Amino acid sequence: RVDALGLASAPATCFPTASSLGSAWDPDLAASVGRALGVEARAQGVDVLLGPGINIKRHPLGGRNFEYFSEDPRLSGSLGAAWVAGVQRAGCGACVKHFACNNQETCRMVTDARVDATTLHELYLSAFEAVVRDARPWCVMAAYNRLNGTACGENAWLLKDTLRRRWGFKGVVVSDWSGVRDAAAAKAAGLDLAMPSARRVHASA
Repeated sequence: RVDALGLASAPATCFPTASSLGSAWDPDLAASVGRALGVEARAQGVDVLLGPGINIKRHPLGGRNFEYFSEDPRLSGSLGAAWVAGVQRAGCGACVKHFACNNQETCRMVTDARVDATTLHELYLSAFEAVVRDARPWCVMAAYNRLNGTACGENAWLLKDTLRRRWGFKGVVVSDWSGVRDAAAAKAAGLDLAMPSARRVHASA
């Protein structure tokens, strides 16, 4: 079967969106959905699910609000950790995204989020920290945007100092599709895997 994008697609269960799960305020429900997703993914031969998305919602017109749990970082962290734990109990990895501050759809691939340290840690990073510390996801996906002047996939402060050293992340850091601008800089900053559609960048590395 071919989907709307022209890609091969297998039949799958239509589970509630993250925004629906967020409305339930129920970590046990999120864990149950995660486990069901993990079981189905493994049955389809899928090793890693690209989720959950735990960026916070900043505006009601956000193009990906359905994909995120909440505008509250504590709730997002709690539900995200439960979802990841459920998926991974089924033997399938979770890839938490989009790290970090990718909170708008307009120009999300090129915008530069300028955020002071207090706001960054208390609002935009705290859900990611909770999921990494509490659920140990297999993967984290770096966001397209820049953070305080540096692309997230090339940001050593974000990927090495914060994610790995401060939070103890031991998994794989991946880019979003076409998310690598400079392969050498990304590797030096702690990115492990550049996803497809960046072949010219790869060839120049």
